[in-house]
Amino acid sequence: MIRLVRDTYFLAVSLNHLAVDLLNSQLGILVVFLAPVLMLDNSDIGLIVLISTSVGSLTQPIFGWLADRYSTTRWLSGVSLLWIAVWMSMAVSVHVRWAIPLLIIGCLGSAGFHAAGTDRATERGGILMLGRASTAASLFFLFGLSGHAFGPALGGVIIERMGIRGVLVLTILTLPVAVNSIYRLYWSTDDKILDPNEKRETITDNVSEYYRNRWIFVAFVLMVLLRTAPGMTSMTFLPKLFQDRGYAPGAYGVITSIYMGATAIGGLAGGLLADRWGRRRLILWSLLAAVLPMYYYPVVLGPIIYPIVFLAGGFNGASFSVVVVLAQSLLPSRRAFASGLTLGFMFASGALGSYLVGLAADVYPLSRVMQINGALCLIAALLSLCLQRDSLPKKIETIK
Repeated sequence: MIRLVRDTYFLAVSLNHLAVDLLNSQLGILVVFLAPVLMLDNSDIGLIVLISTSVGSLTQPIFGWLADRYSTTRWLSGVSLLWIAVWMSMAVSVHVRWAIPLLIIGCLGSAGFHAAGTDRATERGGILMLGRASTAASLFFLFGLSGHAFGPALGGVIIERMGIRGVLVLTILTLPVAVNSIYRLYWSTDDKILDPNEKRETITDNVSEYYRNRWIFVAFVLMVLLRTAPGMTSMTFLPKLFQDRGYAPGAYGVITSIYMGATAIGGLAGGLLADRWGRRRLILWSLLAAVLPMYYYPVVLGPIIYPIVFLAGGFNGASFSVVVVLAQSLLPSRRAFASGLTLGFMFASGALGSYLVGLAADVYPLSRVMQINGALCLIAALLSLCLQRDSLPKKIETIK
């Protein structure tokens, strides 16, 4: 793993991931901040998240197909970050009524990055770590989830002190990251060749046997949907939950960051453990462990909220990268497309869950509605039992 972190190619695309999701995480804070001005209720917030996430997710398979077909699209990661920064800068600079549409247009940049970036990072990690795809993917997603973790806290403090245009500080800081990503991925390194004397080893699953039973495939899709919805609804409505309790933007931004930080740590740990325990076992036990924290954090009061939110995010996030790697193994020759399709489905289904929670929260208390996340994690864990037990990967030494 140390060699992977030191690799300038992997580091460039991972830092790009951090910057992309740092900006993406501002959407929830900005929508909640603008809600009183635009007179938005809970269902409106959920609908905005659904539309923006759908724009940034349903288009991911298209960008993944382009990345598989044209090798010259290596510059796509950096350009995608520039796209987000430009449109977000415009959104916080123009009249408030145009802010939401401009933010939604910017979400296309997220689609362009995640489809291609995930493939580039896991492929590079596979070369350097000889098949430890879950570990490489979890490290790559750690950067992105770290952006989601620190983003709400930074955005909340900046908006509280400088107003909505303070977000320009973040968009300007991401520009050097985009330029570096374009340089490293397009001009500096050939991602298909690590060293002339080294041979690449690929480890793939037997797809035809793994998903020969269509009901197993249906169970897998439902499991992905139900494990994703709690994470997305938590990320969307944590700020609103604590705003309703009288918390300032900086305070509910910190709580949201704790949740996302735990998701990042859990995702890294999940990838490492999946390469040792097996994917199905990791998915099962992490989702079971998430049930109680997900059920209780919306209703508890006092300082105990911080560790419970941390546990909820950590256990729910542990299986994120594992699910993506599992999907990549289905289409080994179309990895970018598989990444885009899976991530797109995960984000879109999570956004749909957020919208449904928003509708329900206009009728029932938001805290009670969010307790449903505990039940969703339990059902997802039970569905993971339908997956075929995967064989543990061989112990392979990394290149020294």
